[in-house]
Amino acid sequence: MQPLLEFIDENVFGGMTGFVGPYGQRRVIYCDYTASGRPLKFIENYIRNYVYPFYANTHTTTSATDIIKKCVNAGEEDAVIFTGSGTTGAIHKLIHALQLRGKTIKRSVVFVGPFEHHSNILPWKETGVKIIRIQDNRHGTVNMEMLEAHLRKYRLADYNMYVAFSAASNVTGILTDTVAVSELCHKYGALSFWDYASAGPYLKIDMNPTPDGYKDAVFLSPHKFVGGPGTPGLLIAKKKLFRNPVPGGCGGGTVLFVTRETHLYLESIEEREEGGTPAIVESIRAGMVFQLKEAVGASVIEKREDDMCRKAFEIWRKNPDIIILGNHNARRLPIFSMLIRHQDSGKMLHHNFVSVLLNDLYGIQARGGCACAGPYAQDLLGINETTAKRFMWFLEPHQQDDVEKSYKEPLEIMKPGFVRVNLPYFMDDETVHFVLEAIDMVATHGWKLLPQYQFDPHTGDWEHRDFNKDKVKRVFSLHDITYDEAGGNINTSVPKNYHATLEEIAQSASKTLENAVELNKEINTLQDQKVEFLDDKNQLIWFLQPNEAQFFLAAEILVHKPRAPLIRTKLPFKPVTPSRMNRKRWPDIHQIQAYLRRRKEEEINNTEDVQVKANPNANGPPVKQKQAWTLPTEAKRRIISKRRATMTRKSCAMQ
Repeated sequence: MQPLLEFIDENVFGGMTGFVGPYGQRRVIYCDYTASGRPLKFIENYIRNYVYPFYANTHTTTSATDIIKKCVNAGEEDAVIFTGSGTTGAIHKLIHALQLRGKTIKRSVVFVGPFEHHSNILPWKETGVKIIRIQDNRHGTVNMEMLEAHLRKYRLADYNMYVAFSAASNVTGILTDTVAVSELCHKYGALSFWDYASAGPYLKIDMNPTPDGYKDAVFLSPHKFVGGPGTPGLLIAKKKLFRNPVPGGCGGGTVLFVTRETHLYLESIEEREEGGTPAIVESIRAGMVFQLKEAVGASVIEKREDDMCRKAFEIWRKNPDIIILGNHNARRLPIFSMLIRHQDSGKMLHHNFVSVLLNDLYGIQARGGCACAGPYAQDLLGINETTAKRFMWFLEPHQQDDVEKSYKEPLEIMKPGFVRVNLPYFMDDETVHFVLEAIDMVATHGWKLLPQYQFDPHTGDWEHRDFNKDKVKRVFSLHDITYDEAGGNINTSVPKNYHATLEEIAQSASKTLENAVELNKEINTLQDQKVEFLDDKNQLIWFLQPNEAQFFLAAEILVHKPRAPLIRTKLPFKPVTPSRMNRKRWPDIHQIQAYLRRRKEEEINNTEDVQVKANPNANGPPVKQKQAWTLPTEAKRRIISKRRATMTRKSCAMQ
């Protein structure tokens, strides 16, 4: 690994921090950079030594802005604007600038990608514009044919078209070809907006890669960069998009002059859109994390992450209990979302249980849930809209009379989800291997520790039944700080580092898993609060419960062999594995064919595309020539292949 990557790894705050869990002391291994980065010592030292001593409200963030502009290849026509609350704040500022209201809404359509975070869906929805979700194809990437068909359709209808896609999925890490999509958008007069929240810390961001592949806007969260906590959101956009006469956050710093009765806003977009006291320190920190990423180099990061993905699949694909979501062959970041299956029951291990177990056994901090990307998560889990509504029933505060009284409150335990793990590019090889092997072990043997845990059906949280967290002193609380004449006193101990080797931690965890049967002998799970219903909703219980795990452990002892074949449960959903992806229906082809039929019925043979050519008459005006409508080449190939297959089947039937 490069010296600079080692330097970053050594400077991460909390890299050797220890904690006491139910199975002893462990070291924190952070694997959730997709959610948020961690501070770096040398960045914080610079700010402490060189920024804070000279801090004043008159500071300028020009140098940070210049660094970011250079890193993203922004031109004179691009504005860099710091926003308050990450990507979400940047999207809201862009929407305000577009003035989506009144009659404009009725003639506007927003195409969102298959991978979108809720932050790139809900703000658009709340404007009232028409939202169309472009699906992924069988390769797990954006369905370009479906996108082109819709762009043609709505260009003919004279709509304002906006395409808001993610550069990378925060669930699977699968990448989108931003240049190809942007070129297609501009071909049909649409604007291309890009969510770089997940991709920004790792991929090169290029606002102007090709003449037609430029990005109209990019929004991202620098707090997800390593060293980034405490940075503002970032909007990089073409200046021509800011049609709003009133800034998105009008106030101090946005005006040139104010009288008793009138006011005059600043002309500079970057100044007028950053109202209020500027986030000086935060913006400087943002400039530094971009500077660091540029120093490492996007090509170095890409090579390192490709190697991590290869190693992960080499280990995990051998384990039938691990279901890695998303296409395994698509280009991706090392972001992995997975389900852990219990073979004998056919059920899954609850994602929150797996996350807690990874932490308690190995110190690995992973994320459980749906990663704030509900529609894509449901696609990957194989949950259709009807089934999704059935699960939503458990989350409603007022449920029907046929449910037991204890379940009158929402049951978050029933929400389907997965475990997400992210391997940062600067993580050393030993730690990467440790994480991969730990997940492999938990997938195979983790269910045996289920009887030692209990869950809260209303919050979905899991905890070890015999581990009293109150006995362990809090790491941090503002209430621990007191002030007196002597100054401020912090009445808590600083978290101590834990210097056990990863091999020692792995051996301790393996011993715990091997002794699971003995550990569970004195535990009575029959009295546990378990999820159970009086009607067919029992069919929606998709996860293995502690009392069921105790039953399977007893069966193993009785038959003297592992994995005794017992009655398997049919799950209410079936995750989309790579083999099922290849059989996935292509809705885009059917839509294109239907569109072609409508065009034929209406006897419209050409689009309203026009090309201006010189008039043979030298004194006459230019001539507008219509351009013939053509079906995308890939769509033609698929339709022809489908027809040939149909003809072959008919021929065989006749014979």
